[in-house]
Amino acid sequence: MKKISILMATLVAVLTLGSCKQNTEPCIQKATDFKLNTPALASQYYQLTPEGTVDLDWSQPDWGFAAAADYSIQVSLEETFVEANEEEGIAANYYTLPTIYNACNASVSAEEIAMGVCKLRGIVDEDSYTDEPARPLYIRVVGVVPQYPSSAIISNTICLQRVKGYCAIQSPGKIYLVGEPEGWKGPDDTQAEHYKEWALYEDADAIGSNIYHGVFEIPAGKASFRFYTALTGWDTDSWGSQGEDNPIEFGFTSGEFNYTLVKGKGSFSFPGWPGGKMDITVDMNTCKLIIKSVE
Repeated sequence: MKKISILMATLVAVLTLGSCKQNTEPCIQKATDFKLNTPALASQYYQLTPEGTVDLDWSQPDWGFAAAADYSIQVSLEETFVEANEEEGIAANYYTLPTIYNACNASVSAEEIAMGVCKLRGIVDEDSYTDEPARPLYIRVVGVVPQYPSSAIISNTICLQRVKGYCAIQSPGKIYLVGEPEGWKGPDDTQAEHYKEWALYEDADAIGSNIYHGVFEIPAGKASFRFYTALTGWDTDSWGSQGEDNPIEFGFTSGEFNYTLVKGKGSFSFPGWPGGKMDITVDMNTCKLIIKSVE
C-alpha cells in the first residue's frame, strides 16, 4: 500500500506540473468569426496599374487571444473558390498573392492582383495576352497563427465589381542574331516572325538580367553575323565587333570564343568555321560575347 501511495503521489505531482506549464501559455481556440469588409468603392471602376494599390481591411479571427497572425490575400474570377484535387484532376480556381500581411488592413499591390488575373486567365507570356473589359474580381483572406497551422481560417468572399487588368506577365527579354545564317533578312518589325528562330533569350528565372542565350545551327561558309537588341532597322540597335560597317575575321573553329561587343555594325566573321551548332551567350551588362562549339 505504501508503494502504491508513493506512486499515486508522484503521478499527481507530474500532472500538476504539466497543468501549470500549460497555464503559462495562451490556449488557442478554433476561430469561427473572420470578416473581410467590403470596400466602400467596391462597385466603382478599378484600373490596375504597376504602381497602384487596393485597400482592404478585415477583423481579427477570434482565436481566444490577440495573436500575431499571418494574412494572405486570394483572388478568383469566380464567386465560388475551388480547391485543387490532384486525384480528380481539379485545379484551384484562385491565386494567392505573394505578399503576406501581419495587420488587419493592407494596401494590396495592384500589380500582384493583375498577375493573379493573368494567371487565372491562362496568360503565360506577353504574346498570349489579349485585352478584355473590366470584370468582377472575388477576394478572400486566409488568416493563420504561424506556430499553430491548424488555426487557419478563411474569411467571407467580397466582390470588386469592375476591375480592369493589364498584362502583368513578364516575358524573358530577347536580342537577335542577324547575318548570313538567317539570310540578312533585315532587322525591322516586318520580319518579327522570321527572327523568332534567331532570338537569344533571357532565362525564364532571370528576367531582367540582360543576359541572353541561344543555340543555333551555323553552316560552314555562313558564319558571319552581329546582334540587334531590337527590330528597329539596320542602324539603331546594332552590336558587333567594331563600330564600322565592316566585318572582322576571327580564327575560331572549335572550343570557346570570347570577345567584347561594341555599339556598331561590324560583324563577326569566322571563315574557318566547319559548320555545326554554336552555343552563344551575350551579357549586355558587360558587353561580353561567349561562343562555344557544340559537339
